[in-house]
Amino acid sequence: MIKRSILTTFLGLILLAGCSEEQESTQEELVKTVNVETKEIQKQPFERYLKLVGTVGTPNDVRISAEVSGRIEKYFVEAGDDVNMGEPILKIDDSQLIRERERLEAVTAQAKENYERLKRLYEQDSVGSEIEYLNAKYNYEQNKASLEAVKVNIEKTTVKAPFDATVENILLEQGEMATPGAVLVRLIGKNRLKVTAGVPSRYSDVVRKGDQAHVWFDFQEADTMRIPITFVGKSIDVQARTFEVEMRLPPGSKDYKVDMIANVKLRTLQQDESIVIPAEFVFQSGEDDIVYTVAENADGNKIAKMQKVTLGASYQNEVVVEKGLNVGDQLITVGSSFLQDQMRINIVDQRDGQIAGTNF
Repeated sequence: MIKRSILTTFLGLILLAGCSEEQESTQEELVKTVNVETKEIQKQPFERYLKLVGTVGTPNDVRISAEVSGRIEKYFVEAGDDVNMGEPILKIDDSQLIRERERLEAVTAQAKENYERLKRLYEQDSVGSEIEYLNAKYNYEQNKASLEAVKVNIEKTTVKAPFDATVENILLEQGEMATPGAVLVRLIGKNRLKVTAGVPSRYSDVVRKGDQAHVWFDFQEADTMRIPITFVGKSIDVQARTFEVEMRLPPGSKDYKVDMIANVKLRTLQQDESIVIPAEFVFQSGEDDIVYTVAENADGNKIAKMQKVTLGASYQNEVVVEKGLNVGDQLITVGSSFLQDQMRINIVDQRDGQIAGTNF
């Protein structure tokens, strides 16, 4: 009876030891397995962009100056009004010029009559000297030129819009004295607005006239415009080390204002077919860049293979892999940060709310 009890106890200990070893083996196997998600490598287009800050401007942002002296008699417009090319903006008092015109008209008429009389006597009757005839001729021509100059100045007393524009500022008010060169009004042209931006000089070989630029404003980011580059500067700003580019804004909108800040995005690289992966799945091993791909061990189990890669251009969270990956490879994505080379993996289609990691 005692022997049977001892035997039973001995067999029980053996069974417990076997179960313990099996449990430890199972736990060890689970610890070495990581749930992961994968992505099949395919070639795809890759583009890299440069984001800049630009400024809205216009070639028709001008300050109209007086060309004649006189008191400002009246304005035909107010600040903020739109004017068409040739439309009058203001009138400078021309009363003094009109009196000068009347005087010159009389003097010129008298000089003309004297010139024609001496010319007739000299050519037909040979009366008088040639010098008298020529002096009368030159005197008439001088007075005639002076009269024409006064007429031109009278026309200049009515200041007209040189192009379709908006009156931005009135700088001399009605009743003030205008002198030649004095700024009267500021005009900003309509439908010729442009965005100007400075591009770092290192991109001088990739930005070309005609390239498409993405332009948007903070108040309408959703309405990004794709408009061509209309001008690329040929010189570098020695201080900023940038060259200028311009994009003409579409006509007809009053939402854009001169000196408004614009967001500009230029494409600096385009590759039609590249292996592109998210940069978050690239890791460092010593001095090497590595990724993990799916492989199988000798027992047919799926394992993580540490793959050395050579990286190319990058943009935002994407990077081009120039060497180390091939089309059809299964890149380990979610869960890759928990991996080591040759570690067992379990591929899942979806995480189903679970965090990928080591199974314990």
